[in-house]
Amino acid sequence: MSRILLIRPPAVFSSSSYSAPVTMPLALAYLSANLIESGHQVSNLDALGEDIENIGVSYDSRVRYRGLSIPRIVERITERPDGIGISAMFSQDWPHIEDMISAIRDRFPDVPIILGGEHATAAGEYVLRSFPAVNFVAVGEGDETIVDWADWLDGKISLSDVNGIRYLDASGNMVVNPERTRIRAVDEIPRPAWHLFNLEPYFKAGQGHGVERGRSMPILATRGCPYQCTFCSSPLMWTTRYLMRNVRMVVDEIEHYVRTYKADNIDFFDLTAIIKRDWILAFCKEMKSRDLKVTWQLPSGTRSEAMDSEVLREMATSGCMNVTYAPESGSVRTLKLIKKKVALPRLFESIKHAKSNGIFVKCNLIIGFPHETRRDMLQTVWCAVKFAWSGVDDTAIYNYSPYPGSELYEYLRKTGAIADMNRAYFRSLMTFMDLKQHTNYCENVGPLEISFYRLLGMSLSYGLSYLLHPSHVLRSVRNYSLHRSDTVFEERLFAIVRRKKGESGRRTHHEHHDAAAL
Repeated sequence: MSRILLIRPPAVFSSSSYSAPVTMPLALAYLSANLIESGHQVSNLDALGEDIENIGVSYDSRVRYRGLSIPRIVERITERPDGIGISAMFSQDWPHIEDMISAIRDRFPDVPIILGGEHATAAGEYVLRSFPAVNFVAVGEGDETIVDWADWLDGKISLSDVNGIRYLDASGNMVVNPERTRIRAVDEIPRPAWHLFNLEPYFKAGQGHGVERGRSMPILATRGCPYQCTFCSSPLMWTTRYLMRNVRMVVDEIEHYVRTYKADNIDFFDLTAIIKRDWILAFCKEMKSRDLKVTWQLPSGTRSEAMDSEVLREMATSGCMNVTYAPESGSVRTLKLIKKKVALPRLFESIKHAKSNGIFVKCNLIIGFPHETRRDMLQTVWCAVKFAWSGVDDTAIYNYSPYPGSELYEYLRKTGAIADMNRAYFRSLMTFMDLKQHTNYCENVGPLEISFYRLLGMSLSYGLSYLLHPSHVLRSVRNYSLHRSDTVFEERLFAIVRRKKGESGRRTHHEHHDAAAL
C-alpha cells in the first residue's frame, strides 16, 4: 500500500483584508477517507491548523500567511512518503504555495507531487510548464483520482489509467488523461476522516466560514452547482451536475458530530445549498424529529427561489440561525450579463420572511465587472441601502476578481486586460476582500471610483442598519462581552479588536521586561 502525505497550505491573505476565514481542511478530510477505504496509508499536514495563531509576512510585504512557516512545514515531514498531495483551492494563494512546494522538493527531490483543487483545475498547464516541482495536477473532483494515483504508485495500474490528471512527459509534451466523470453515488462517499486532525484550534479560534456560534463543524449536503455564472470557476471544477445527498444520511452525519465532537453548530459549505424545496423541508423535518439542540447556517451564499415563507419558518424552527444570499448585483443588466438568474423582487420577499422568523441575513454583492457602467454600480449601492432598510444584518460588497477558469477570465485574456499569470496577477486577486488596495478590470469606470462606490455602499448599509435598528448596537455590545457573534460584521470586528488588544498586551509585556532588565 502507498503512504500518501496530504498537505493543506497556510491561509494566505492581504495585509489589509477585512475578512480572512479560518476553516477546517474539509477537502483533505474527504481525500483521506477515500484513501483509507481503499487500503492506503495516509497522513496529513494541516499547515493552518497546526499553528493557527501565527501570522507572518509572505512573498510580498502586502501579503500575509496564517499557520506554519515554510521551514516548519518542511521540518514536520519526518519520513519520506511515497507521494505528496497538495491542495490549491484559491489562485491568490499560489505564489506562497509555490514557495512551499519548492522547499519540500529540495528536501525530497524524487517524491512525486500532485496538486489538486480549483487552482490546479483552472491553471494546470500553467503550473506544470512554469513550475517543474509539481509532477501532476488533478482536474476536478479528486476523491477517486487520488485513490487511482496511489494505486499507480503501488504499481497496481498504469499511469494512463489514472483519469483526471495531467502531466508532462519526458519530452515536455502535455499529457491529458481522460476526464473523470463526476461521482453520481454521492451517498457512497465516505464521511470526512476528521479523526486524523486536531480540530480544537479551530473551535478555539471561532473565525470560521460562518458566524461564530460555538463548536462549529463543516458539512456538505450537495455537490456541484447547476448554474453557469460568468465570474465563477465552479463549472470547470464541478461541471453543472448538481447532486443532493440523502436527507437522513446528512442528519446522521450531523448527529455524529454532535456526539463525537460536541458540535453545537453546523456550517454548510455547499456551493448552492438550497435549490429543491422538497429536500430542505424534509431536512428540517428530520432535524426536528431528532431534537439535536444544534444550530446550523448557510454561509456560502445560496439562492432565494426555494426559500419562501414556509421553508424559512421550517428552517428557523429546525435551528437555522444565519443565511447568506448571493444576488451579486443590484443591476438587472449586470445580472443578465453575468448569467446570474436572480429575481430581485423575489429576493427581497425571501429576506422579509427570513427576518420575520428571526434568521440573521447576509447578502453578497460584487462591483467592478468588466462591462459595468456608473449606473450599474450605483444601482448596486442602492441595493445595499435597500438591504439595510429591509433589516439585512450584513452586506458585503466585494471587488470583482477574474479567477482562472471562469468565462470572464477568458474574455479578459482575449482582450489583453490580463496579459499573463504572474505573482502580480495572483496578488491582485486579493483585492476581493481588501478595502485599501484596488485593481481594475472594468472597461468604463476607474479603480478609485469603484473603490469609492464600494466603500460608500458598505458604509451606508452598515450605518443605516444600526441607525434604523438601534437594538443592533446593544446586541453587538452584549455579544462582545459574551464572546459570541450573530453577524459576520460582529465576528470580524471583534477579531480585529481582540487582535489589537493582544498586540498591545504583548508590547506592554515587552516594555515591562525591558524596563526590568535596565
